[in-house]
Amino acid sequence: MKILKLTPLLLLTGMMVISIPGFTQSQSNPLILQEMTWPEVKQYLAYSDMVIIPMGSTEQHGPHLPLGTDYFEALEMSKQISARTGVMVAPVIMMGYSPYHSGFPGTLSIRSEALEQVLFEATEYLIRYGFRRIMFFNYHGGNNPTQAHLIERLNQSTEAVAISIGEGSQIQNQASVDSFDYHAGVDETSIMLFLHPELVRKNKIQKPEMHFTPKMQELMNQSKENNQLSNVWDLLIGLPVETKKGGASDELSSNGIWTLKDPRMATADKGKTLTQDMVANAVKFIESWKKVKIK
Repeated sequence: MKILKLTPLLLLTGMMVISIPGFTQSQSNPLILQEMTWPEVKQYLAYSDMVIIPMGSTEQHGPHLPLGTDYFEALEMSKQISARTGVMVAPVIMMGYSPYHSGFPGTLSIRSEALEQVLFEATEYLIRYGFRRIMFFNYHGGNNPTQAHLIERLNQSTEAVAISIGEGSQIQNQASVDSFDYHAGVDETSIMLFLHPELVRKNKIQKPEMHFTPKMQELMNQSKENNQLSNVWDLLIGLPVETKKGGASDELSSNGIWTLKDPRMATADKGKTLTQDMVANAVKFIESWKKVKIK
């Protein structure tokens, strides 16, 4: 996706047309906090109390995708949502909780408690200025527990209403567990071929050799009779090596990719469909929530 710069147009949101001193913008362009001035933020708050905070990670994504894949996906989808709704995007942090990927060089991780605290304190400032509807668009599964606790904390201790609209959200269609394609596989490679094809090393795409422990394999076999066992199996995937459960990335995969499929089957068209579905679900939710006045 091409990154759009602020241009002197009209800022449209719903049926409203707002002119902001210093710059104006059309609904076809996203609103990014870091690209705005403080008077522009003040004017934005005169008609909207909504903000989207993208959450991703900096972690290995196999030999063909960049370390920032999850961050790029979260940010670019958030920007597409912003372009269609006029809701501001406020990127806060590029890291997530990813210790189980550290067997591959370049992965950065932050403790769940620290990640939550950084996001909580940043959101506190947004709330101080008048933001009251906080939407987290996460695209890293390892952030889901932190996101859930953060949202609960914000809802229990501040004036704002916080909710998830990305990975881990009930408004998004969740992939079935039996189609194991969790990380840097067909779906994620397809999304990056659509959003950032220039960052995909197409000649490096390869199918991984997966190494499941005997316990994982037995759970997979038994889940064919009782699918609820797949929930136990899922808990063993993506764990730090110190837990000795065999769920760290370099224990599971020969090259860091987590899939039983062949990532070489990825296409930009598939990525476009996956992206548009997630964006459309979020846009539909936001447009409905706009009609509810909570001030």
